[in-house]
Amino acid sequence: MKVTLWKSHVALAGMVAVTVTLTSGCCSSKHKGGTSTSYESTSSTETTSADSGETKAVIPLYKENVSVGTRQVEAGTVTVKKIVKTETVNQPVELKHEEIVIERTPASSDSSSASSDSAFTGQETVIHLMKEEPMIQKTTVSSGQVVLKARSESTQTNIQTEVRSEDVAVSKPGDGQSMGAAQSPSGSASGQSSSSDVHPSVYTSSDAAAQEGNAVQFSNRKVLSVTGDQLTCIDAGEGHPLYVYSKYGASRLKPGDVVSVTGVIKTSATDMKGATAQFLGSQQSYLYAKTIDRMNW
Repeated sequence: MKVTLWKSHVALAGMVAVTVTLTSGCCSSKHKGGTSTSYESTSSTETTSADSGETKAVIPLYKENVSVGTRQVEAGTVTVKKIVKTETVNQPVELKHEEIVIERTPASSDSSSASSDSAFTGQETVIHLMKEEPMIQKTTVSSGQVVLKARSESTQTNIQTEVRSEDVAVSKPGDGQSMGAAQSPSGSASGQSSSSDVHPSVYTSSDAAAQEGNAVQFSNRKVLSVTGDQLTCIDAGEGHPLYVYSKYGASRLKPGDVVSVTGVIKTSATDMKGATAQFLGSQQSYLYAKTIDRMNW
């Protein structure tokens, strides 16, 4: 039994020695610069990341969405007051009255033998006469009733508002043009100015005065709204609305149409009159159109 246990200990010691030797060999190989499989995989990942480009900055962009609803507000009050009216009523009535009728009759043969004790004596007779007079009696009866109800009436109206969206304009040193400002997010060309490429946000900002008198051209612009026969609102690019005044061209347009417009940028409407002049005067700028052509006939 002792010999058997000793042999087991010898075998176990041999296995431990082999394990230690193998472990030492692996460590020695790695120490001498041997490349493991795990290290090679990591190096490949880093190379791919370097080839795809490094992210320098992330700029979040925002835009405004419009949701038009309704709410109940007080539109005024209606006071219903019951009043008493007086009118004169004429109604005929027949009135009766009594009168005294005196009749004289001749004496008869029998009256000569009558007693004459009452002759030549004063005598007074009182007779009460009756007459009718009008008597007014009033009674209250129902003449009907007034029922007050409220009913709803609907009217169609157009709500105009401005929404904002953000984009980026990249400028390079020594380059007079801004990259991205003259293109929409999809990459297609937006409104083109015959004088210079202007970012659409300028037309609705305080810098719009610098564009006074500039001749511009917008191609393939979407009509956002139409007001009357002379006023149209188009998308100047990147969601920026620009109002267009046209003497005759707005009446045949409708929202959603695609148009091309040429005209002059203005910031005042002193040469106009009425509500249109007052509205355009409140805008930072508007386009006084020379031509406005609908593209999607």
